[in-house]
Amino acid sequence: MTRARIWVVDDDDDHRIGLCDLMATTGYDAQGFDGARAALDQMDVDTPDLILSDLRMPGVDGIAFLEAVRGRAVDLPLILLTGHGDVGQAVKAIHLGAQDFLEKPYDADHLLSVVTRTLQAVHLRKENAALRASLDALKPRLLGETTAIDNIRKRIEKIAPLDVDVILMGETGTGKDLTARILHQRGPRAAGPFVTINCAALREDNFDADLFGHLRSDGTYRSGRIVQADGGTLFLDQIEALPLSLQSRLLGVIQSCAVELDGDTRPVDLRILAASAADLKDLIAQDRFRLDLFFRLAAVELTLPPLREISADIPLLFTHFVAEAAARYGLPEPEITFADRKALLRHHWPGNAHELRQLAQRRVIGLDTRAGGTGAAPVGTLKERVRQFETMEIARVLDRCKGNTARAAQELGIPRRTLNAKISASHLRGRGDAD
Repeated sequence: MTRARIWVVDDDDDHRIGLCDLMATTGYDAQGFDGARAALDQMDVDTPDLILSDLRMPGVDGIAFLEAVRGRAVDLPLILLTGHGDVGQAVKAIHLGAQDFLEKPYDADHLLSVVTRTLQAVHLRKENAALRASLDALKPRLLGETTAIDNIRKRIEKIAPLDVDVILMGETGTGKDLTARILHQRGPRAAGPFVTINCAALREDNFDADLFGHLRSDGTYRSGRIVQADGGTLFLDQIEALPLSLQSRLLGVIQSCAVELDGDTRPVDLRILAASAADLKDLIAQDRFRLDLFFRLAAVELTLPPLREISADIPLLFTHFVAEAAARYGLPEPEITFADRKALLRHHWPGNAHELRQLAQRRVIGLDTRAGGTGAAPVGTLKERVRQFETMEIARVLDRCKGNTARAAQELGIPRRTLNAKISASHLRGRGDAD
């Protein structure tokens, strides 16, 4: 472990040398300076972990030294050592940002305890800052440098804190799920649950129970996904697939802020984000979507552009997906050539980001060395092509289910045991039942 570096600034030679010796014998790396100017000159090339400084010094005194230090290193802790008559000045120094002050003559053990406590506090602040930075890095973000994406980000920043319901429109693969998660994490309900319901994946015979819950045979209540979202955000993906009968019940929940089941009323407080790849207004005209539900949900409408409208961002997104896949599979990142970028820009990308991510995955695991469009088809014998397609499809579904193998098995229509065997054989990764 690196020893903490402490500077001792004092024009009194005996006191400075003695204090440096005390710090050194305690295990610190101590360096002495006979004045503030010498210490400030050294700060041009070096910075310690803590400074011990006398208050009264010729030329630049402790107060001026403190102000100069704060101008160069705001978070650098400085402890002042003062004479009996300097306490008033020391209090002023505290207001200017000094960490602490000790009145001479001071007890050596007390000084060491103050130094230790100060260094521990600094270390904790740095750890917390690093933790916040790492957490920020894990937060979902909308990638892209085009004007369209920049405008979407600006709208998200305005919408997220307002706790209003939002309808997200856009083709499959345009980032509706990602945008919903960003809205949740940057909104007032970030500490609450984020519950996703893929309306297209709901089993017809279990629609009602999945959404609203049901009473078990023993009389106990099994909560549905709406109640599970209480205090947080409910994300209704592919809401256009929700049957009209359930649209009516959902509208009732929104209006009453409660779920009713067999005479039992359960209050819910949630934000609803809905996503649709279809034009809901067209579905309303076809009597396939309720107009009143649309207006209750559409406090804000946000339309996400397809890749073909933000083509300048395609190479950036592909590079990101390649890095993401390489990290996931523990494989090196393949080179992305100029020819690759041209091919990426030529393709129409009907599957948008989903299609682009799949191509990146294939590129990383070596199933395709070409980029863009139809040039990304499986190669080899029929058996090999089938295996490649199966691997890509499993990877796609696992990605959409956030690694949840139970949900992925249900969507693929195969037993979970079979899926786990295929994941193992393909060196993919699932994560059990975790959400």
